[in-house]
Amino acid sequence: MKKLVVMALTLFSASVLAVTENVIETTTTQPKATIFVLDTSSQPAKVMKGTHFSRSKARNLCVAVSDVPVQDKNQFVEYFVSPAPINIIAKDSDIKVDDDKKGFLAITLINESEIKNNVVTRCWQFEQNDPVGKYKLDVQFNDIVFKGLSFEVLK
Repeated sequence: MKKLVVMALTLFSASVLAVTENVIETTTTQPKATIFVLDTSSQPAKVMKGTHFSRSKARNLCVAVSDVPVQDKNQFVEYFVSPAPINIIAKDSDIKVDDDKKGFLAITLINESEIKNNVVTRCWQFEQNDPVGKYKLDVQFNDIVFKGLSFEVLK
């Protein structure tokens, strides 16, 4: 009887070792938000280095959120603080402006079918009359918040 138990334990241990050798480790990626500048003067548009850009050139400021859980309907919220009052126009977004017109909240609803490769990107175009200086940006995708992003608009 003892030999059967030892033999059974040996076989069980060998099968456990065989199973653990076939386990593939999964790496979890953390959600992240990235700001980048897109040069739209040529096609295809090119990503530029840095987070500062001239409002007089064909440039867009883009915010990309990646590695986030996606739902059927998603909420993408951006809160900008500009160095001076600014007027905002955003297609397909609900805009709320602070009393001092320096801060604004852009709320955009995005269907799952619009999200490719688990990355959500929103781009903004700045015009000649938009304030020059440093901007602050907080972003929220559903329940995940990214604070303390910034960029600079130059002449």
